[in-house]
Amino acid sequence: MAKKTKGDDAPYLHRLKVEFPEIHAALAAGKIPSLRQALVLAGLRPERTRLEKLKNSWAKASDAERESFLAWLASEGALSAPAAASPSADPAETPIASGRYLLPSAIAGIRTIMARRRLKPDDVMAEMGFPRDGRPLARALTRNASLRLSVIAGLEAWLRRNAGE
Repeated sequence: MAKKTKGDDAPYLHRLKVEFPEIHAALAAGKIPSLRQALVLAGLRPERTRLEKLKNSWAKASDAERESFLAWLASEGALSAPAAASPSADPAETPIASGRYLLPSAIAGIRTIMARRRLKPDDVMAEMGFPRDGRPLARALTRNASLRLSVIAGLEAWLRRNAGE
């Protein structure tokens, strides 16, 4: 049996039609705006929490959108003000990550140092004391992939050591 593709809604529609004809009719008439909502009403899918929706939106957001959101959180008092916004902030205390994801300012700093010193991600990982597999760092720099917390801590120290060069 072939694997069901992500966009294949036919099995869900068929199940709605057979088991929940009134919900299927409301969906077909446009009274229910989406298949997901119909499935939730039928009890076939759980309703997503606000936290799940926020996590999904964060993962899909661009770097600029994430920075704007963090700035908005800071302006609402939910976060401390970003260090870049205050000129007196010490660069050593500036966070480089939000959870397991590097902030755009940190990515720019890492790329600058790597270009200036002609380093590859393998070299940076080795300088931090990790195995020379630079793929996780390369993915974090290019695709905003997550990193292990120990690698982020190593990057913070590496950035402090190399910022003055």
